[in-house]
Amino acid sequence: MSPLLVAIILAALWMAGAPPLVPDLRLSAPMVARPGTTIGLRAWQVDEDEDGYIVIEAPAVVVELRDAGGMVLARTELEKSLVQGREGHLQIPAGLDEVVTLVALSEIDGREVSVERTLYVRESIESRLLKGRAVNAFQAYELGPIRAARAGREARALDPRVEEGACVPDLPCWLSVWVGEPVEAVRLRPIAGARVESRTVPPLNGFARFPVVVAGSEGRVEVEALGKDGLIVAAREVRLPVVPGGVVARASVTEGRVEVQWEQLGGRAPVLVDVFQDRRWMHAFSLSPDAPLLPPLGPGVWRLQVRSDLFSDNTAGVSYATVAEPQGLGRARQAAEALLADADREGLDPLAMAIIDGTVAEADEDDLLRALFAIPSFDVVVIGPGASARFGVDETLEQKQELRRWLAAGAILLIGLVVSMVLLRIELLAQAHARRLLDDFGDEAPPPRGGAPSGRGLWAFVLLVFVLMAVLALSKRWF
Repeated sequence: MSPLLVAIILAALWMAGAPPLVPDLRLSAPMVARPGTTIGLRAWQVDEDEDGYIVIEAPAVVVELRDAGGMVLARTELEKSLVQGREGHLQIPAGLDEVVTLVALSEIDGREVSVERTLYVRESIESRLLKGRAVNAFQAYELGPIRAARAGREARALDPRVEEGACVPDLPCWLSVWVGEPVEAVRLRPIAGARVESRTVPPLNGFARFPVVVAGSEGRVEVEALGKDGLIVAAREVRLPVVPGGVVARASVTEGRVEVQWEQLGGRAPVLVDVFQDRRWMHAFSLSPDAPLLPPLGPGVWRLQVRSDLFSDNTAGVSYATVAEPQGLGRARQAAEALLADADREGLDPLAMAIIDGTVAEADEDDLLRALFAIPSFDVVVIGPGASARFGVDETLEQKQELRRWLAAGAILLIGLVVSMVLLRIELLAQAHARRLLDDFGDEAPPPRGGAPSGRGLWAFVLLVFVLMAVLALSKRWF
C-alpha cells in the first residue's frame, strides 16, 4: 500500500499546484501625484488565443481612488484605445495629502477582477520615473569640439541638435544648427551613415535647418560655418542620436490645440500618446493619422511620448508642446525656464540661458522651441509593464503550494520511516529466529556460507527510495 499512498500524495500535490484561471488584467499608472492634478492610466488584459499566442484584450475597466479606509475619493471609466487596451486619466481631489490606492475593476468572463496600485499624493513630491534608451555608444548623441579655421578667431556657438530628439534609420529627421553669430551659410557634410539633401543652407534668424536620413545604425556628419568669402569659419563633428525601429514625432501648437505628426516604418498607423508635465504622467491618449489633434491640455510645457504599442517605451518618439500662458512672457521664455528648472539633472543649456538673457530676441519662436527641446527629448520616461491582477494571486498560490510541498514531503518521509521500521523489525526477528535454529542443531549444523542474506539491508534501500520521493515532492519544477 505504501507506493500507492505515495502516488496519491504526489498526484494531489500536482493537481493543487495548477495555476488558477484568473484573468491577467494589468494597470499602468504613476506612483506619485500632486493634489488637484490628473494622472494618466492604461489598462489591458493579457490573454492567449486558440493557438497559444499572446493577445491583448480591452475589457471595460473602471478605476477608483480609495483612501486607507476604503472610501472612494474619485472614479473614472477608461475609454477603449485605438491601439491596445483602455486609456484615460483620473482627477486627483484638491487638498489630498496621503497615501491612497488605485483600484482597477473589470468583469471578465463573468468573474470580477481587480488590480491595486499604491499612489503617493503630496504637494511637493517629485517623480522618480526611470529614463532610458536601448542604444549603444555609437547611437548616442555626441558633439565634437569646435574647430576655428582662423587663428585668433573663436566661434561663439555652433550648436547642432536633432529636433525630434533622435533619428530613426530610413526615416527623415531635422538637424537644427544654432550658429550664434552672423555667418554667410552653414554646410552639412555627411561622414558616415547619413544622407543629406541640402548641403548648404543660409541661416535664418540664427538657425539653419537640414533634413537628414540615417542609412544605418550609426550616423555622423560635419557641420561647417562659412564666411562671406565661402571659406570655413568654424566646424565641428556631431554623432547623431539613433533609435532603431522607433517612431519620429513632431508636435505643433495652434490656438492652444496640440497637433501631433509622426512617421514610422511600414506606414503611419494609430499610436499611443502619453502626456507628461515635470516628468509626471498626466494623460493617456491614442491618435489616428486622420485625427492627430489632442484634447485641450491647458497652459504649460508638455512632453509627448508617441509609441506604436504598449510595450515599446524605449523606441517611443518624443516631442514637446508649449501652450502659452495668459499674459505670459512668451512660449520661448516659458520653455527655457522649464528646462533650467531641471538644470541639476540635465545641465545648463546655453540656448536657454541666451533666451533668458535676451541675446536671441531676433530668432523665430518656433525655431527656438524646436532647438530647445531637441536634446532633452532623446531620453524617454519608462512607464513599465503595469501591475497584474495575477501578481497577488500567484504569490499566495506559491506560498500555499510551498506549504503543501513540505507537508507532502513530510508525509512521504513518515511513510518511508514506518515501512523501513517494519522491514528492519522483520529482518531482526528473522535473524533471531535463525540463531535459535542454529542453537537447536548444535554441532551438527553446517557452517554458514559467506555473504549476507538477500534480505539484509532492505530497510535501508526502501528508506532511501522514500527519501528520494520526498525530495521530488519539494521540487518546484514539477510541483
